[in-house]
Amino acid sequence: MIKRKNELTRVVGPIEGGKGEIDRELLIEGEELQNKAKVFAKLTVPVGASVGLHEHTEDYEVYYILSGKGKVLDGDEIVEVNSGDVVYAINTKHYIENIGDEDLVFLAVIINL
Repeated sequence: MIKRKNELTRVVGPIEGGKGEIDRELLIEGEELQNKAKVFAKLTVPVGASVGLHEHTEDYEVYYILSGKGKVLDGDEIVEVNSGDVVYAINTKHYIENIGDEDLVFLAVIINL
C-alpha cells in the first residue's frame, strides 16, 4: 500500500510538555499499525524547541535522526545527536531538544512490548 504525502495526518503542537510547536507527520497510524506500535511519524523540531521529558514503561521509543543537531538524555548523561544517529528509550526517561541552527528532523517509532 502507498500513502501519498497529501494523505498523511499532520499534527502541530507541543509534545510531553516540551518547548515550542513540533510538527508531526503521522506516516502510519491507527489500524494501519495493527496493534504492533503506537506511533510511526516524522517529527520536525524547530530551533530551540523540544519534546519534553517522558518515560516509556509499557513500550519503547526509537528516534532515527534524519537531519539537524539535538541533545538527548541518555541514562544520566546529556548527549549530542546528529544525522544518522539512533536513539532508543525503554524503561527510562528521555527527551530531545534541537540545539542546532536548523530544524531537527527525525523518525519516531513507539513499539508495543
